Amino acid sequence: MIANGQTLDSNDLATFLRTLNLLVKQWQGKSDKFPGLKIWTRQRLVVWFAAGQTKFNIGPASTDDRASANALSTLLTATKAANATSITVSSTAGMTAADIIGFVTNAGTLGWGTISSVDTATGLTIASNTIGAAASSNVVYTYTSKAQRFVDIESALLRDWSALNQPIDIPLQIYTDVQEYERITQKFAAGDPTAILVEPFRLNTRVTTNFSSPNVYRTLYLTVIYPSEDYDNATGSDDIAYPQEYFAALEWELARRCAPKFGRSWTQDLATHWQIAVQDGVNLNPDDTSLHFEPGKDPWDSGSPFTRP
Repeated sequence: MIANGQTLDSNDLATFLRTLNLLVKQWQGKSDKFPGLKIWTRQRLVVWFAAGQTKFNIGPASTDDRASANALSTLLTATKAANATSITVSSTAGMTAADIIGFVTNAGTLGWGTISSVDTATGLTIASNTIGAAASSNVVYTYTSKAQRFVDIESALLRDWSALNQPIDIPLQIYTDVQEYERITQKFAAGDPTAILVEPFRLNTRVTTNFSSPNVYRTLYLTVIYPSEDYDNATGSDDIAYPQEYFAALEWELARRCAPKFGRSWTQDLATHWQIAVQDGVNLNPDDTSLHFEPGKDPWDSGSPFTRP
């Protein structure tokens, strides 16, 4: 667009940033030709259950979720009275003031509060609360921030924290067809979930379990693909939160999408450079392959990134 040493017009910069955001958002799901690009956006979330609840909205716009990618767990080492604010646990490592904290209470529920201060390696203070009493050796959960709305899910487990140092993971089915969930006759029956339905909405992702878990020692443990961050700094000083090996693919794809917006023709020479950069990006960091049958194609398809369904 400009020669070396010249300054880009602010309106043109805004156009490039807007196009860049559209590009990185489109590349964040698993349906495109960059399967390896998703490895760096993979996160593992803990979703805590609530009595009688089967639908959990996950994302910054949610008001009822208890889900996080930075969850910690420990044990009470002294009895917590119903309204106590001084708490003693096995370890406060990783905890900070303002973190959310949850206690498995003697009533078999999860009571949530906020950490006011981390005082020692085993002691902390929580805000004034009505969480309820909890016995020594009851599980304590903490997290710093809510989980983000995720765009894709790779696996789901039911994690049993009864033995804190050796949790047990039970694989769950992920419904790929909403009709599988709708065919359940008793959608709020009590029991350990065996399957979940995942529905990404505009502001949150909703996870629905096929049973209502009565056990607060069990949580959902999800491996998900987080969204790409926004680039909204008008000065262009945002760091690109992509692995460096994908910068060339980003650069050439951004050029290809912006060329017609500025009346630039996309020549065969440019197309050749674009193809090299993007194809190299496709082949980076392969995460998995798949075999599938498709009418009219070779019966053994190695799952090339260009032919992924």
